[in-house]
Amino acid sequence: MFKVVSLVTLLCFAYHTQAQTKTCDSLESLAWLLGNWSAHNSKLKIDESWEKISNQTFEGSGQTYSIKKDKIVSKETLRLVEMSGEVFYIAKVSSNELPVAFKLTYCTADTHVFENSKHDFPKKLRYQRFANNKMKVSVSGDNGKGFSIDFISN
Repeated sequence: MFKVVSLVTLLCFAYHTQAQTKTCDSLESLAWLLGNWSAHNSKLKIDESWEKISNQTFEGSGQTYSIKKDKIVSKETLRLVEMSGEVFYIAKVSSNELPVAFKLTYCTADTHVFENSKHDFPKKLRYQRFANNKMKVSVSGDNGKGFSIDFISN
């Protein structure tokens, strides 16, 4: 009897956990990302914008402006693409000759994690929504290397 109860409890827990996790096979759960986002401190102003091109493609851009230097210090072109039942985050930055793809490996209604273990840095991007107008982007690599940016929608 104890084994049956334990098995039923385990199955219920597994189902509950799975029900809370969304499937990571479409862009639908990332619609909250669309729009304009900004972050700033005394040194930098960072902007990120996303627009829906189609049900399978969102295009984005990002730029970092140095307040001290009074100029844009970096730009990136971003794309979220749904292909063959998977979602990829593709970033084109000046420090890489070719775009770098990160696969969506985990998602819930408010958190999306993209990974590319073969890339030097970053290896993981985590987009997390905290309210309708706030999100945190965490960028991480090996040995605890990384940073986070707290954005507010415009």
